[in-house]
Amino acid sequence: MRLTSEIREYARSCGAEIFGVTSANPFVNYLDAVAELESVGKFQGLPVSKYVNTSVADPRNILRSARSIIVVGVPYKLRVPTDDSPEYEGPHVFLSHYWRHARRVFVDLGQSIAEYLQKQGFEAKAVGHRGIPLKPAAVRAGLANYGKNTVAYTEEFGSWIWWFAVITEAELEHTDASGEDICGKCDRCVKACPTGALYEAHKFDALRCRTYVIHPSMQDVGEIADSLKEKMGNCLCGCEICQDVCPLNQKVEPIEVSTTFDISLYGVPLPDQEKLPLSDLIGLLKGECSNYFQRYAAICIGNVKGADDALPVLTRMVDSEDELVREYAHWAIDRIKRRQPQID
Repeated sequence: MRLTSEIREYARSCGAEIFGVTSANPFVNYLDAVAELESVGKFQGLPVSKYVNTSVADPRNILRSARSIIVVGVPYKLRVPTDDSPEYEGPHVFLSHYWRHARRVFVDLGQSIAEYLQKQGFEAKAVGHRGIPLKPAAVRAGLANYGKNTVAYTEEFGSWIWWFAVITEAELEHTDASGEDICGKCDRCVKACPTGALYEAHKFDALRCRTYVIHPSMQDVGEIADSLKEKMGNCLCGCEICQDVCPLNQKVEPIEVSTTFDISLYGVPLPDQEKLPLSDLIGLLKGECSNYFQRYAAICIGNVKGADDALPVLTRMVDSEDELVREYAHWAIDRIKRRQPQID
């Protein structure tokens, strides 16, 4: 169809490396997956609505006249100038590629495509992950296939893709899903998951995932259990272990760029580098920080070896008005002191 081709070319001119179209039919499989998680107790006995907005499964809740969903993808595994700095080996926390770069590339791509369609006389709305399930949309549009880590993989860019979608009333030519088994017998991702969030192949518990538990949408989940804190390691922003160990991602080369990006976690600016020295994190905690930032910083510090220098700032956090900041700071202090050599 001519209109589909025109939109594809426009999307590519805006920076979309991947383009596909699927129907605006409800994502029934998404609802089935949520129901299964509830049935096996993965929502800790609390209402599903506390964690999942099931209305996103039907695109017509966003646009009543919806007929098609345009799905586009942009690779986000970038190599920035700071990646060429000498490797830092001291105590540090980890900042993931996803957190550093995924949301920094073509953030207006979906809106640009929606406006293009509107100028053609069609209703259209750009949506993010809170609008529709983006990974299921990409798979249904034939752009990707699921790995056993439940992440959507493309042939050229692996799983390092930031997805955008546009719901429209335009009747567009659909692309077809392949349903290919891309993993075979490989289950490295399941075995490598430090927290057990991948509790089986193709089975994912968001409430145990290091990326999800720090996400703004998950801040009402209550206190993180000590047993889970210990497994969260030193990942301050995100976790990519299941993607890093995947053979399908080993062949994907990062895209060279000549600039770094502005990064923040709960309003605290962070440098665009993979490893943030513990001393730098301590410096940030001495300034103005949100309670959420302090909580997750405390968990990271508690899991970093050689974090004795952080004891003063953690001690100050013990006086916080936020209950979880106090709890996590106490937990981190206890972890650090238990690692210190005992003198008779």
